[in-house]
Amino acid sequence: MKANLVYWTAALANLAVIVGCGSRGVAAIRRGAVRTHRRMMLVSTALVALFLVSYLLKVAWLGKEDRSAWTSLDYAFLYTHELCIAAMLVAGAIALYRALRFQARLRPEWTIPPGRDALPGGAQHRRAGTIAKWSGALAFVTAIGVWAGMLLRSAD
Repeated sequence: MKANLVYWTAALANLAVIVGCGSRGVAAIRRGAVRTHRRMMLVSTALVALFLVSYLLKVAWLGKEDRSAWTSLDYAFLYTHELCIAAMLVAGAIALYRALRFQARLRPEWTIPPGRDALPGGAQHRRAGTIAKWSGALAFVTAIGVWAGMLLRSAD
């Protein structure tokens, strides 16, 4: 198995964990478990950062993929995946920014205060989080398509 394919297999597993932690975080906040929500979102953020650093190292050591045998379907999966990743990164950054702005109001008990306007930017945090959640899930689905194409081409 080629080193690039091993890397992308690990990256796919990393994305699965990111999406899983995000899903667990969403379920936690629906139960009112603010600490668990915060922890899962921070783990997801750390895993995204780890991937970004690992990608830079991968390009430095292994180079970029040879796309000479890619079909238009391969490119469609890749570009859709990259669009979903971009949406996840931007929305996740907005959600994180908003959360950092209102986290002091959650302490020391880490509970959501009553009232619709108790958390300034809370609505934007929820909207950005929803976009990050769905774009992350779609990024994972399209990553499977990109990975499957790589796997099939490596068999040739």
